[in-house]
Amino acid sequence: MVGEVDLRLLHQISEREQEPGPQGPHVKPFEFPYAMDREMATRAILVPMQSAERILWANDADYRYGAPNLLLIQTRHQIDVDAFKKTHEIDPDFDITKTFQIKPLGGGRLARMIAPNRIAIASNQKNMDAFLEFQTQPAGTRQSATDFFSDPNFVLRFVQRKPPGQEAQELPEEVVANDPILKLLAPLDRTLNQFVFQASFADDHSFALKLQGTFTSPEAAKDASIKYKMGKAMLDQFYELYLEDTELPRTAYPLTVDTWPHMVSILKQLLENAQAHVNGSQCTIETQCNPELYETLVATVKRMPEQSARINDQFRLQRILSALSLYHTFHGHYPPSIILDEESGHVRSWRVEMLKYMEDDDLKELYEKYRQDEPWDSAANLKFLDASVSAFSSSWETDPHAASFFYVLGEGTPLQDEEATRDQIKDPRGETVLIVSADRDIPWTMPADLNFEEALDLNELGIWDNGLVLVGTADLSPILLLSDFSPESWRSMLLKADGKKVKLPPEPYRPIKRAKR
Repeated sequence: MVGEVDLRLLHQISEREQEPGPQGPHVKPFEFPYAMDREMATRAILVPMQSAERILWANDADYRYGAPNLLLIQTRHQIDVDAFKKTHEIDPDFDITKTFQIKPLGGGRLARMIAPNRIAIASNQKNMDAFLEFQTQPAGTRQSATDFFSDPNFVLRFVQRKPPGQEAQELPEEVVANDPILKLLAPLDRTLNQFVFQASFADDHSFALKLQGTFTSPEAAKDASIKYKMGKAMLDQFYELYLEDTELPRTAYPLTVDTWPHMVSILKQLLENAQAHVNGSQCTIETQCNPELYETLVATVKRMPEQSARINDQFRLQRILSALSLYHTFHGHYPPSIILDEESGHVRSWRVEMLKYMEDDDLKELYEKYRQDEPWDSAANLKFLDASVSAFSSSWETDPHAASFFYVLGEGTPLQDEEATRDQIKDPRGETVLIVSADRDIPWTMPADLNFEEALDLNELGIWDNGLVLVGTADLSPILLLSDFSPESWRSMLLKADGKKVKLPPEPYRPIKRAKR
């Protein structure tokens, strides 16, 4: 299999002027979940993704899983060799135009710079030698994968061939049993010798998809076209039943709500324009849509600062909930809102204690420096407010020291008891709130939270400016509620055992039919 992705169009779109989004001190680049290495892409391709222009990969035809046998990265500008060596801990005196060993993503591989803006990565010496030999051949005589493709304006393309004599590898029955599309298409794998895929944008920004299969016989190609028509009929029906004339609930991200009608329109165009052609042993499926997809991408990227900030806020709350759960695992209960240092008698906030449980070395180091034997507002501890900690603050918070996430305390609330436990929560955990977001002038190190009465009015909560309130439930889920959510249901969500059923808003990304207007 050989594939290639061209990132130039994506870079052109991303470098357009963007709407500013929130401007507070807690605005950060897009934060990946803490279990994911933020430098994963850089470690995989050795250069930052934003500097990559094209990425080409190649594998054996029966490739299924793991790292590619060969990976070629072309960068937008010449590689800064000194910075490259420093990033990947390579000896400053080493010549990286010679083969060297790397260990991205946990597996040893070989790499070398083959041009000022190109790097080759191979899974072993044999594959590196094969590529270097390929490079020595005259350009006009090389057998190139580009011969399989028809459109130079691609954004993604790949071809996979079945070696002569290789036995067909059928998908396991348990994989296809419950998937009608897979069940329909799985038999084609026995007769498919070669598959070509290409996605491209034309100069007028219209979008095209092309899928071409070469089969063992003309009859197999005709059978593929029949199965395509059956599959398309199923997709048409799915579109009509579940997507046509739908909208997303207002509890989805605003950008997603605004983008949804365009995505539905794009899918409709792709379905309506799809056609299959059979020519001998080849079956080709082609479809296209107008520039709406390109324009939607541009509009989406334009609002990415706002979208990233909302995702970051939700991720930060998820992190807090996970830390609470981890604390519960170690101690058998949730952390009390105010934690007492028994020797000194001084108190600290649960937020300070959570630094230790967020699985972040920098935050853990900060926790170890906190003076638990001093008041939270001592000169030494007030310095922590200058540490630019954003783990407990919203991107919309303009005060660099203020918290945005709080316990709700009061009779019957889940965290009222000094050693509150999960088992004390008798209502469904997904309907029971542990954490609320609010705009308050409370430093994150201050042992202070909200009482029940302060939290009753959803209009007084929230940190965003769009009528959405971010809260965290006892099943470790950050959810969004509308500020006009039922007051009675909201009151029940703040209590741990009132026994009343709560009707939560629709799932944010489950399409709903538009109301008749």
